[in-house]
Amino acid sequence: MLRVELRDVGKRFGSTLALDGADLEIEAGEIHALLGENGAGKTTLVRTLYGLVRPDRGEIRLDGRETRIDSPAHALSQGIGLVHQHAVLAPALTVAENLALGEKDSLWLPPARLAQRARTLLEAYDLALDPETPAGELPVAHQQRLGIVRALARGARLLILDEPTAVLAPSEVDSLLELLVRLRGEGRTVVFISHKLEEVTAVCDRVTVLRKGRTVATRPVAGLDPRELGRWMVGVDPPPPGEPPGGEVGSVALRAVGLQAGLLRGVDLTVGEGEIFAVAGIDGNGQAPLEEVFAGIRSLEAGKIEVLRSPLALIPGDRQRTGLVLGLAAEENLILVEAARGGSEPLFRWGLLRRSRLRESVRETFSRFDVQGEPAQPAATLSGGNQQRLLLARALRERPAVLVAINPTRGLDLAATGFIREELRRAARSGTAVLLVSTDLDEVLELGNRIAVLFRGRLYPVEAGRRTRERIGELMLGQVG
Repeated sequence: MLRVELRDVGKRFGSTLALDGADLEIEAGEIHALLGENGAGKTTLVRTLYGLVRPDRGEIRLDGRETRIDSPAHALSQGIGLVHQHAVLAPALTVAENLALGEKDSLWLPPARLAQRARTLLEAYDLALDPETPAGELPVAHQQRLGIVRALARGARLLILDEPTAVLAPSEVDSLLELLVRLRGEGRTVVFISHKLEEVTAVCDRVTVLRKGRTVATRPVAGLDPRELGRWMVGVDPPPPGEPPGGEVGSVALRAVGLQAGLLRGVDLTVGEGEIFAVAGIDGNGQAPLEEVFAGIRSLEAGKIEVLRSPLALIPGDRQRTGLVLGLAAEENLILVEAARGGSEPLFRWGLLRRSRLRESVRETFSRFDVQGEPAQPAATLSGGNQQRLLLARALRERPAVLVAINPTRGLDLAATGFIREELRRAARSGTAVLLVSTDLDEVLELGNRIAVLFRGRLYPVEAGRRTRERIGELMLGQVG
C-alpha cells in the first residue's frame, strides 16, 4: 500500500529550477532511500512533503487521498516527522523539556511529571539519558536520537531523516541503522537521505534517485551495488577511492604545541610539506575551537602555533555560516581574503577593485574548479556543492604552503566529494602541508598520511599498524587503551 505519492512536483526559486516534475512513491512500512547529487532536489522534495516548501505544481497523496500540506504542524497532524542532520533542539532546555516542546499544555506539567514522561519515552527506544540534562550538553549521537524520539512522541508514522549519519562514529551509525530496522518492524515508514551508499544497501528496501530535479529511477535495493547507485546519481561510474599522497614528506610547515582554548586540552601536532595529517572525531570534541584558533578569531589560553611556511589558507567547516558572505556575489566571495589584506595588482589598484580584471580571473578560476554558476550571482543561490568548490578555489588561489581544511566534503555528493578530495591530494603532491579535520571516517582513511583522533579536546595518534575503521571508531568513542 502506498503511504505517500508525490506526482510531477515542480519548484523554482528565482532562476533556479529545484524540482522539474519529480515523483516519489513510498510504501507503508518500508525504509525508502532518497539519493541524488547536491542540487538534485532531495531536500526540496522532502520539505514539500513536510510543509516547509509550497510547490509550484504537482500533487501530494497520503494513503490515496490528495492533500495539501501547508506547514510542519499540518504535516505532524498527518503523522509526518522530519529530523534534520543536526537535531533542532533547544540547547538550554532539558531533555524532558525538549520532548515536551510543541505539545499543548505539556510544559505546564510539574517537573517530576515531565521527567517521568521523558523516562518512559526514552526507555521505549533504549536511550539512556537523564531527563534533567540540558540538551546542549549531550553528545551529537544522543542529540540525533533525541530528535527522533521527539518526532515519534509527536505521533510520526512517517519519519524523514536528512543525512542523519553525517556526524556519527561507526558504532553510532550501526546503532542508528538498527533503530531504523526496529521502526520498520513496528510498521513505521522511513525516508532515508544519505550520501553513504553502503548504508543505503544495508537497510533500505527501495531507492529513488533524483537528478537535476527529476526522478530517474525507483527500484528495490536488493541486488544493487553502490557503484550502480552512484552511476544513476551522476550519470557515469563514480571514481574508485583514492589513496593518500605518496612521496617524501618535507620539513615541518605547521607546528602546534600545547594548544589550550575552549575544549582543547594540550593539543600537539606537526604537519610536514607534502603531507596530509588527518584528524578524525565526532563533532563537539574540540573541532570548533581548533578551527577558530587557526582562523585567528579565538585567542589561545596556552600553547602556541608556528606557521613555518606561509601563506596559510583555511577552508571553514560551515560554508554558509563562516565560509561565505551569502549576500555577496560569488566573485566577491572569491577575493574576500585578498580584499581584507588591502588588495594588490592585478585585481586591485590603489586599493580599488578592477572589475574587468576580476571577471577575467574569476572565469578562469570557475573553470579550473568546475564552479557551476555565474560570477555575479549571490553566493546564496549556488548549490551546496558549488559553494564548497568556491571555498576550495578561494583557499587554493594563492598556492598556500599550509592548508587547514575542516570537513571539506560534508554533505556533498559523490562527484563533488571525489573532486575535492583529489584537489587536496594534488595540493599535497605540490608540497602543501594539509591539516584535514573531518568527521568522515572514510575521508580520513582515504586521505591521511598520518591519522589522529580528537576526543574531548585531546589528540590521540593512530598507530601506523592499526589504521582500521574499528580502531579509529574506538578512539572516537574514547576507548583509548
